[in-house]
Amino acid sequence: MKLNDVLKTIRKSTGSETIDESSYAKVTEFIDSGSFAINRVLTGDIHKGFPVGRISTLFGLSQSGKSLIAAHAVMNALKNNQVDVVYIFDSEGGTLVDFFKKEGVDLKKINHIPVASIEQCSVKMLQVYDELVKARQEYLEDPDNNDNIRALCVLDSYGALAADKLVNDAVNKDKTAMDMGLGAKLKNNMMRGLMMRVVMSNATLLVINHAYQDPGAMFASKIQNMAGGKGIEFASHVILQCEKVFVKSTDTEFLTGLESSNDNVGFYKGNKLKFFTVKNRICKPMFTAQVYLDFTSGISKYDGLIEDAVKLGFLQEVRGGYICDSYKQQTRITYKELVKNDKIWETFLENFNDKSKEIMEYSNSTSRELDKIEDEMNEEDED
Repeated sequence: MKLNDVLKTIRKSTGSETIDESSYAKVTEFIDSGSFAINRVLTGDIHKGFPVGRISTLFGLSQSGKSLIAAHAVMNALKNNQVDVVYIFDSEGGTLVDFFKKEGVDLKKINHIPVASIEQCSVKMLQVYDELVKARQEYLEDPDNNDNIRALCVLDSYGALAADKLVNDAVNKDKTAMDMGLGAKLKNNMMRGLMMRVVMSNATLLVINHAYQDPGAMFASKIQNMAGGKGIEFASHVILQCEKVFVKSTDTEFLTGLESSNDNVGFYKGNKLKFFTVKNRICKPMFTAQVYLDFTSGISKYDGLIEDAVKLGFLQEVRGGYICDSYKQQTRITYKELVKNDKIWETFLENFNDKSKEIMEYSNSTSRELDKIEDEMNEEDED
């Protein structure tokens, strides 16, 4: 039998395609996180974000920005017409309805599914994804079928889910029992069931999870521990660690919402947040985005890029601000102006993005100069 005949037989019996033809092998779409800096650590490109048709996990301690970033992704996906429907699997009762109303999102496109246990969550998520996989396959197999159902799912949160048995024992047997790894096993099974369903449906899954500190650890680690077993670590295409950064009493930029008046020092108007990629299948992991969340105006899309723009030579740091030669030579620009003025960034943003992608992509072709800059970025992050 000739080689081509063998290949055709295998292709017919298994449904295989070349990796370039396969609609499941590569990520071609992304959902904007709302921040250039967060998009950059997720994909290496400021214009991308969360990969469509894959599992992305956001985890961290309380008030570290997890649910807010997921809400921004939902809002951007709907406003940019990337999805037709959103399913929010809610185990905490903390869905940001008011945020969506304020942002003018069509609430009829967001479906709320309360889940009270791991078993209930697993059944409902698998039911939704089985229907989405079926619809996706029908769309791909029939060229005349225009009903491509584009969906985005959010699980908030993975860490809050408990096993039915533990709850039932407490209610019916008047006793509480140790978990003994039951919850982790059930969650691992759920994630194994979802992994390829997410890919084959092309319906993105954003998982929000909790971090916990290990009091028995001998050495402090930059990477926090994630709740719920190892299954979610294996299943995730991207894992984004979220942290709330301590704000010093002298840090007037963050205490006063980027105002310089000393009269307002001590008036807390936002959170300083740090996002760190623990795992990344799109670009190199272990890069950090540190941004400021203003309680009134939200996250500036440029905040978090400034330090690296200095390292790459697009900005110069001077006393009291910055200089951008591509905008106005030798004219001092304040931090407040820099995070709000589009015209400054338009003069170098795409060149910055090209160089940033070259540093962060999985490749051995970067120059020694860019390797040195990457090392400097990581050293700064560790500080």
